[in-house]
Amino acid sequence: MTSASITDLDVAVLAPFGKDCALIEKLLHRSGFRARAMQDAAAMIAVIPENAGVAVVSEEALVEHDITGLAKKLESQPQWSDFPIIVLTGGGRSTDETEIAVRSRAPLGNVTLLERPLRAATLLSAVRSALVARRRQYEIRNHLHERELAETALRKARDTLESIVEERTAALCRLSAQLLSVQDEERRRIARELHDGLGQYLAAAKITLDTLVITQPETENYLGEVGQLLDRAITETRTLSHLLHPPLLDAAGLASATTWYVEGFGKRSGIQASLTLPKKLGRLPTSVETALFRIMQEALTNVHRHSESTKVEVVLEIEDGVALLAIRDFGKGIPKKTLELFRQAGTNVGVGLAGIRERVKELGGSLDIQSSKKGTTLKVSIPIGGRVQNAFTAPSFSQIYSSFAT
Repeated sequence: MTSASITDLDVAVLAPFGKDCALIEKLLHRSGFRARAMQDAAAMIAVIPENAGVAVVSEEALVEHDITGLAKKLESQPQWSDFPIIVLTGGGRSTDETEIAVRSRAPLGNVTLLERPLRAATLLSAVRSALVARRRQYEIRNHLHERELAETALRKARDTLESIVEERTAALCRLSAQLLSVQDEERRRIARELHDGLGQYLAAAKITLDTLVITQPETENYLGEVGQLLDRAITETRTLSHLLHPPLLDAAGLASATTWYVEGFGKRSGIQASLTLPKKLGRLPTSVETALFRIMQEALTNVHRHSESTKVEVVLEIEDGVALLAIRDFGKGIPKKTLELFRQAGTNVGVGLAGIRERVKELGGSLDIQSSKKGTTLKVSIPIGGRVQNAFTAPSFSQIYSSFAT
């Protein structure tokens, strides 16, 4: 859509007498304007504002009915339009009739009065000024149209990008869940290899060494230290295998695996660790047990590495089909800015908290972290997705949590 120049805009001329109309039209044509004589007010109303830039009208050509119709047409114009009308009014004294005529033209809005008799230069100047202003209005119209097109294109682009982002986000969530699953399977495989492979080789070497000491007592002084090293290697291999994937988790369930891990964590780290479990806890779905154990494992690892706490408390509860896990330390806490960035965008943290968040999200749960200079509390809730096997009775999670959250 291009802007119209002055000469491209029509001047609608309406006069009650053909001679006056013809003279005005001829004057405008000679001055380079494209003028169009209107037969009556209805014809002029029909071309506003699509084909006209300004209207030149004799006041005697506008009766009350015509003014009403013209006013309605002007009211229906878009906001950018303010159609100019030049009214050729009678000269001389102001009378009651002329005052009534002036008031009756008020609804027309942008009206310029030229008193007769008028000079040709005055009329041409008024028409030229009106057309310049009208051209500016069309430029505004074109600008608004271009902006509307741009906004439409931006909305389409935004919708497309949002759709792409949603698809990519869903794909990343699926990939994250697959990676966690692969990670768990790989841990299970490595744990099995350590136990069944390297662990068995070390055990065989220890048996051979013990046999050698029995059959050749004189070598005991030389091989005793080697035997001690093998014992340590066997112990650490077994511990590493169990840390990667405790066999108790598959064989006995979450309660046994959690108890074993928390006790071992306290011995290995020197941090006083306590565990509160439901009095009777049956087996949970495998995905839930694995997730809760890994979350506890990651949380305790973070406590050991970063908190500088001397004590940690772990609480596990089941309420209304939801598994609730809370881990609280009494260390230096997480920096406020770091925690805010994690809450808003999940960034600026290590893989431990990011992994916890993904595990919780994959199972449709929620994660809450509260931290201050007095310590950090991590709370996780995960829907079980089915009834817990075997009934249990346990104290309220909220009571347990409040007991160490104060």
